[in-house]
Amino acid sequence: MENPFIDKIRQIVLDHLDDEKFGVTELASELGLSKSQTFRKVKSITGRSVNQLIRETRLLEAAALILHTDLHASEISYKLGFSSPSYFNKCFSKYYGVTPGEYKEKNEELPPKRGFYRAPSPSGIKKIQTFLYILGAALLIFAIISIINNGVTDKTTPAEISIAVLYFDDHSPELDMQYFCNGITEAITAKLAGIKQLKVASRTSVKQFRTTAQSIPEIAEALGVDYIIEGSVTLYNNKVKITSQLIKANNEHIWGGEYNDDFDDIFAIHQNVAKEVAEQLKIKLSPDEMQIIEKYPTDNMEAYNLFIQAEYLKSLFSKIAFSKALPLYEQAIVLDSTFVEAYLGLSEIWQVGGIVWGIYKEQEAWKKAKELLLKASNIDSTNRRIAYDLHFGYFYYEWDFEAMEKYYQSRLLKSNYDILTGVIQDYALKTGRYNEALLINERYISNSPSIIYIHAYKAEILMFLGKEEEALEILAKYNTLYNDDLFYLRESSKVYFYIEEYEMSKNQLKKIRINFPDENPPIFIWFDAVYAKMDGKEEDVVLYLKELTNLYKTHKSGSPAWFIALYYCFIKDYESTFMWLQKSYDHHEVELTWFREEPLLIPLRNDKRYKDLYDKIGFSTIN
Repeated sequence: MENPFIDKIRQIVLDHLDDEKFGVTELASELGLSKSQTFRKVKSITGRSVNQLIRETRLLEAAALILHTDLHASEISYKLGFSSPSYFNKCFSKYYGVTPGEYKEKNEELPPKRGFYRAPSPSGIKKIQTFLYILGAALLIFAIISIINNGVTDKTTPAEISIAVLYFDDHSPELDMQYFCNGITEAITAKLAGIKQLKVASRTSVKQFRTTAQSIPEIAEALGVDYIIEGSVTLYNNKVKITSQLIKANNEHIWGGEYNDDFDDIFAIHQNVAKEVAEQLKIKLSPDEMQIIEKYPTDNMEAYNLFIQAEYLKSLFSKIAFSKALPLYEQAIVLDSTFVEAYLGLSEIWQVGGIVWGIYKEQEAWKKAKELLLKASNIDSTNRRIAYDLHFGYFYYEWDFEAMEKYYQSRLLKSNYDILTGVIQDYALKTGRYNEALLINERYISNSPSIIYIHAYKAEILMFLGKEEEALEILAKYNTLYNDDLFYLRESSKVYFYIEEYEMSKNQLKKIRINFPDENPPIFIWFDAVYAKMDGKEEDVVLYLKELTNLYKTHKSGSPAWFIALYYCFIKDYESTFMWLQKSYDHHEVELTWFREEPLLIPLRNDKRYKDLYDKIGFSTIN
């Protein structure tokens, strides 16, 4: 049954048949709607995407032209806005089940109709026969291999079990010991993650349930896990009491344990909980897995206590929390100079604080982080997290594309992506490898589906792939769930901006201002300037640009010159754009890693100044 709105869309498409660039953006403009409104309305009426509807309209017209004119398929393809005859043939064959030539031959007296059934041509019969022969041979080979494997070697792989460790409750009678509870939770999570048969939800993904009233079945369903571990911690007079329970997703209690010990024996409690969980789940631990479970991060309990306090503060992600965490990490390292995790925690605060958030001066931050990482590497040269953090710095701070390319290639082919993929995914995107970025992102999501911000990154990758509708659908799904996650809000603001859903972008920024009033890195000031310009508030624009300029002059991080350049590029003042891009280069700002793929810079790519900067930044070293 047709609908007036869909009829209107079909007519608009027919009016632009010969324009191959006519798509969702142009259609929404003709309708007087936003793209997201167009997406939603078409989806609700037809159950199909806008692009599908546009393509279907073109194909219906193609069928009519095939039957009622003498035009060749190639002529029809260009007349109807298809980019090439081969692409037209592919779309037509998929839609009608036959090629354009076969359609004309068999259906000259019939009106265009989707799914028209016809007997296969002789050439089609041969193709079907060949396919069946190949399929039969493949099945035969598969059957033989299966028989050999099952009958001779029995290489059955144990089924993977998914589990989440909820943050333990603090039952300490006097002091607030939430940091200690977090440390217990994260230590047990890390021990269990070392068991190959277990798929453990990341600590980031369970944070949202720290103070939730949801039931165990609801939490398990949200996290997509088979089992939940929950517990409580009581610390009093250097005595520790820990209770823990292993609960099935259907709320069936499998096991419960209680441990009472001195604080100095806390590592033994971590080990016992992990071993008991493995035993209850009938998992036989290998020697390597036992080694991971029984490994102590440090023998100095005072250093460990300082470390878990610092880790808790780092997780709060604010300038004030970072400033409190820094001396705690430093004291832990003084007490134990071989405490690798303390080096890593401290280096990560410097690295993160020196990039887009604008907390520490860029090169000072990287100098301190690199020194810490190299010391940690001397202690444990096999630690993958150290290698990851070093390459994080090589890419963002040093623009060492050659080193990053080698690291990227070594990680790309690994089938199992763990949490250490952020810079790998970002590098793929910023060097134009969108499909590889999507592959990394999807593997990341399958491994840690409840980590909030990776869904916003997926929307961003889809945007670069030209799949704007899918990108908007992802954001629509997660917006209400993640109103209080800074990373998600930042990335979704960017995606909405580039898809030209400006009101949605403004809405995300408003949430940031409400939930994170103390956070104001250059990227947010840039958004303020752009939207002030769009709203005709010229005085505000001047103030925002002045604020960014002052940040640049005082060598603040967060890439202020880069964002000033993007502002001028947005208003098409390209001379000022290049002036500020050069300033960004002179200060070696980390956001210049976006130079190759930044959408606003696309009109400048043929300019010699663009090409010169492209080479100087280092992109040409990996071409």
